Amino acid sequence: MSDVNRARAQRLLGAQQLDAVVVSKPESFTWATGAPAGVAAFFRRAGAAMALIPTAATAPLAAVCTELFAAPARAALGPAQVHTHPDWVETADIRPWLDTDLGAAELVERAFSKAARPAGFERPAAFDARQAFLALGDLLKARGLSRARIGLDLDFWPVADFELLKAVLPRVQWRDASQVLGQIKAVKSPAEIARLTQAALIAEAGMHHALAAVHEGIHRDVIAAAWREGVALETQRLGVTLSGQWEYTTVGPLPWAGGARLQRGDLLKFDVGCVVQGYSSDSGRTYTLGPARPRTREIMAALSDAFSAGLEVLKPGHLMREVHARATGAMQRAGFSRFSRGHFGHSLGHDTFCEVPPFLSAQADEPLEAGMVLAFETPFYVDGEGGFIIEDQFLITAQGAQAAWSLPRELGCLPL
Repeated sequence: MSDVNRARAQRLLGAQQLDAVVVSKPESFTWATGAPAGVAAFFRRAGAAMALIPTAATAPLAAVCTELFAAPARAALGPAQVHTHPDWVETADIRPWLDTDLGAAELVERAFSKAARPAGFERPAAFDARQAFLALGDLLKARGLSRARIGLDLDFWPVADFELLKAVLPRVQWRDASQVLGQIKAVKSPAEIARLTQAALIAEAGMHHALAAVHEGIHRDVIAAAWREGVALETQRLGVTLSGQWEYTTVGPLPWAGGARLQRGDLLKFDVGCVVQGYSSDSGRTYTLGPARPRTREIMAALSDAFSAGLEVLKPGHLMREVHARATGAMQRAGFSRFSRGHFGHSLGHDTFCEVPPFLSAQADEPLEAGMVLAFETPFYVDGEGGFIIEDQFLITAQGAQAAWSLPRELGCLPL
């Protein structure tokens, strides 16, 4: 099932005077169609799988994909909305003749004839982007879009693929739609919200398991393994399967130094996420083993004030850059007058990395809207003291921001 909000897409694409967008990034193809992009997408080249999102919300979605993965795309969009091109994988469907006495070779020949395979047919080494773009041209012609203004997710496209597309389909007015696609994706469907919420709660269960394992002298890697074990226990309890998980756990006064053993007074920083059906959560907390050192308390107090200041405007009616300005201002008022962080968080969704646009940055003029799922964070990495982070995953509602985690945000002091 597609997660595209068609009414939102119509409004935002119309404002850019686009007639449609074509997305080719594999994760975006799945977001748009609800179908897998297929094994040809593993090469991460444009054309393996492309989804057409017309600006008019009443016009059906469509796709171009390899023959091997046409069935799920047709099931999601309808047979008439899917155009195909070949990849390297040889296949044959002999099911119609299984009850005959024919040999395997003859059955395969029948399957090829039924599929109208022409004489001299040869498969490409991987997939043929030219053939994919020609199939896209057939789709656009059928939709009356052969000379239209069409956006692309050009933040994904290799230059060579874009040049080939323009050569194959020169009459189309191609435009960069990377930013507007990010804006469309920023407001999540109920299904997307459910995936992200479940991912966050599983990650939090891992946190409780990891914290229970902490003791003086424990190695960073053992703490990380305890988090993964807690995640595994929770997924087993729920009967769900993750598509991924990740952790950036740091111990001690050098946040980028790698493995270390936790000593009295050391910082322990968790930045963790779980991935459900491609949707990654992102949250983090900071702890000390035993009483915190004075500088630790000073830095953490400033980060807490920055988090509270940004959270006050993390709601509809405010721009994303206001969150950045509030958090930065709080850090500077606390005495860190030259503190500068590029962003204090980001959208979450279906992508190759948990951080996706739009970002809570000084340049972000996007308004906060109900239905967004954002990670808001105030991190600081101080060689000589350690890594600090306060981060929560929030669902933006009309009333404000709802956190996915229930763990306290203040600096946690773990018993010796």
